[in-house]
Amino acid sequence: MEFSKLSAPTLKELFVEQLENLILSGKLSIGEKLPSERELADSMQVSRSVVNAGLAEIADKGVLEIVPRSGTYVAD
Repeated sequence: MEFSKLSAPTLKELFVEQLENLILSGKLSIGEKLPSERELADSMQVSRSVVNAGLAEIADKGVLEIVPRSGTYVAD
């Protein structure tokens, strides 16, 4: 009998999935500013590094726009 390797999603993967779902469902609209990394981390009970890495990954996909010293916005 062979068993396949089990893997659980990381906190970053869960964060990315949840945020993308909020955007795709329309709960976060185009151009809307997201809360700060600290506020997101506190509300989702994860570390800021998880939020930072997740936001960077979503921005690389073109779904978010990160504007230095201004904030993170939902891209068009």
